[in-house]
Amino acid sequence: MRLRNRLFVGLGAIVVVFGIIVFLIANTQRRYLVEQVDRRLERSIGLAAGVVTDRPVPLPPEGAADLTELWVGWLALDGTLTPVVEGQLVTGSPDVTLDDARQHATRPGRGEPFTVDGFRVMAVARPDQQGWSIVALSLEAADAAYVRLLWALGLGALVVLTVVLLIGLWVLRLGVKPITEVTAAAEAIGAGERDRRVPSFPTGTEAAELSDAFNSMLDQKEAADERLRQFVADASHELRTPLTSIRGYADLYQRGGLAEPAKLDDAMRRVTGEAERMGALVDDLLLLSKLDRGLPIEHVSVDLASLLDDAAADARAVQPDRPIRVHCERPLLCQGDPLRLHQVVAALVHNALVHTPVDTAIELTGAPRDGAAVLEIIDHGPGLDPDVANKVFERFYRGDPSRARSSGGSGLGLSIAKSIVETHGGRITVHTAPGEGCRFTVAMPSSG
Repeated sequence: MRLRNRLFVGLGAIVVVFGIIVFLIANTQRRYLVEQVDRRLERSIGLAAGVVTDRPVPLPPEGAADLTELWVGWLALDGTLTPVVEGQLVTGSPDVTLDDARQHATRPGRGEPFTVDGFRVMAVARPDQQGWSIVALSLEAADAAYVRLLWALGLGALVVLTVVLLIGLWVLRLGVKPITEVTAAAEAIGAGERDRRVPSFPTGTEAAELSDAFNSMLDQKEAADERLRQFVADASHELRTPLTSIRGYADLYQRGGLAEPAKLDDAMRRVTGEAERMGALVDDLLLLSKLDRGLPIEHVSVDLASLLDDAAADARAVQPDRPIRVHCERPLLCQGDPLRLHQVVAALVHNALVHTPVDTAIELTGAPRDGAAVLEIIDHGPGLDPDVANKVFERFYRGDPSRARSSGGSGLGLSIAKSIVETHGGRITVHTAPGEGCRFTVAMPSSG
């Protein structure tokens, strides 16, 4: 149901409730006025019962004020109703019947008030058993007060409801406007206007929060789409290079350019290398995809110190002349997947080996810190500019010419390392500056 319809339904419910309240108040007031009339009749019935005559007589001096506005008479056994007091201010008379008298005046001197023809009537049996003394008071004043009260309450309720309706429509307009703007923006974006945004609203309002959240969502989506497009373009470019090389050697072979065994062997070696690089790239892409989807990982106790030792040994095998030092408290334990965590350390060490001169020292340290097991891979190379450092974990990012394809990397190593660390609930950061080398820090939740 639309908000406007809900408003009118709510207003209708309020009208019903107001109507019931007005009716109850007015009827309560009328019952009170009728009770006042009944008490006056009870006070006057004794005086009226003492006036026993067959024709009207002047008002008695005592109680004249009480009888002036009353109709006083008696009802004979044959049903004749006769006024017995002169000088009254009452116009008309109640049409009291024998059935009314017998029903409401069952005992001498006692009677129950009842209503007849706009009169409130009380009847008591006469002592001579020849009929009933009747006293009545018009309900015209009570009915008029009842009608005035109904009008007053009704008009008051109408004014209140009108004000509520106007305020409701105003609030509805303010509340619906941002929703309308968001709807229009969503429809425009769906139609192809990718740069469409919701207008700003006054700060501190729910409308402003809604528009800011929607625009932020659109900005994030646009950034994610841009990253995806860039990722696809980079992946395509990375795959195109080895494919082009392989295709080139295939064309050369078809043209007879590899007739000599030595040239053919060299071409096959290069084709194999390109195929291996392409396979490694595809494997990295698949791993990243699995990590993005929440790749299930083992949770066993892992000694990070042994991972540093293994990575240092592998690095010394690749570059025997490289000074590599390991400083680590033992054991340094965390919960995780040993294969994936080894991949993280290996990627960081490989990054230092590839992008620093061969005589540059590399330090691998580990220690518990603030409830975490912290690893640091430190090189004393040329370092990175801050703008480059902020992007080193982006996929396919190469910040300088040294990060070339000839280094054997896919440009995904640090991205994979970051994803693995975050999957384990840890964090990875880089601290660097030109001429100061790089320090990659990995903080993992400690298990002991």
